[in-house]
Amino acid sequence: MSPKLRRALIITAAVIGGVIVAAVFATLLQQPEDEFVAEQPDEQLVAEAEIYDDIIVPPAALGELKTGITDLHGKPVGVKCSTCHTEGNKREPAADTPAQLSDFHTDMEFDHGQLSCSSCHATDDRDKLKLADGTQLAFDDTIEQCAQCHSSEYRSFKHGAHGGASGYWDRTEGARVRNHCVTCHDPHDPAFPDVTPADPPRDRFFGTTQ
Repeated sequence: MSPKLRRALIITAAVIGGVIVAAVFATLLQQPEDEFVAEQPDEQLVAEAEIYDDIIVPPAALGELKTGITDLHGKPVGVKCSTCHTEGNKREPAADTPAQLSDFHTDMEFDHGQLSCSSCHATDDRDKLKLADGTQLAFDDTIEQCAQCHSSEYRSFKHGAHGGASGYWDRTEGARVRNHCVTCHDPHDPAFPDVTPADPPRDRFFGTTQ
């Protein structure tokens, strides 16, 4: 085959290919719009899919004084604050800082900014906490109180990037489980101590950790 004939055949094939591609695109563009919509996920089915719970696990005996005793099921036994902090059982004026304590809670570590006891605890009901505006809330709602000051951490918490999330990210597949703020942070001394990171995994070929 002569070079000229070969070149002519290549040009002819390229032209035919271009015509075919153009025809395919023209056909796709002429399809009715509803045919494209039919290929998309059914939004109604997605909206009606079962959304599993976002489970937040609070620590045992939240809002109670730990006694070191466990019940028959191995669960910690706590004592409610109102057991001692009641109108008829005031052995001393309500303290507002650990330095004012002389009898009880004296071993408590307290390092939480400029906060005092009454910054978070309701003074007239020690079984309740309170928000900055004075609204009282149960100990189970501690996260709402923490969020007042720790907004960036709370934002991360809501999106699952804080709180040691486990389970399913896609909650149409299963529940997501996360820790409560005070599961990991002591509310009276919340800062984490200095820790040493774990060694990286060993390389299976070279046996190094670098």
